[in-house]
Amino acid sequence: MPPTVLSNDEIREVLIKRVDQQKQAVGIVVGVIEPAGRRIVAYGNLANGDPRTLDGDTIFEIGSITKVFTSLLLADMVNHNELALDDPAAKYLPRNVRMPERSGKPITLLDL
Repeated sequence: MPPTVLSNDEIREVLIKRVDQQKQAVGIVVGVIEPAGRRIVAYGNLANGDPRTLDGDTIFEIGSITKVFTSLLLADMVNHNELALDDPAAKYLPRNVRMPERSGKPITLLDL
């Protein structure tokens, strides 16, 4: 059974709760990719005291979220048998890049 995707109104309710009630952010933009296409739901402002609203073109500093995206892509590639967690990381680097070893063994994707 395919996962249930929230409607724009349901997502907006979650954003309103996070911004207005829980004060977890001043604004949030959510991107949804599904078989029917892509959609954006936004709520809030750019910053405290800044009346500019958010949309799909708003630029955010993403901080360490890249680690989350990288791990999700890695998991997806493992599920599609495109690579294995026990592959040496050096396998995916240019030949002129030397990857150190750990305890005399190649560092694997799982180690990373």
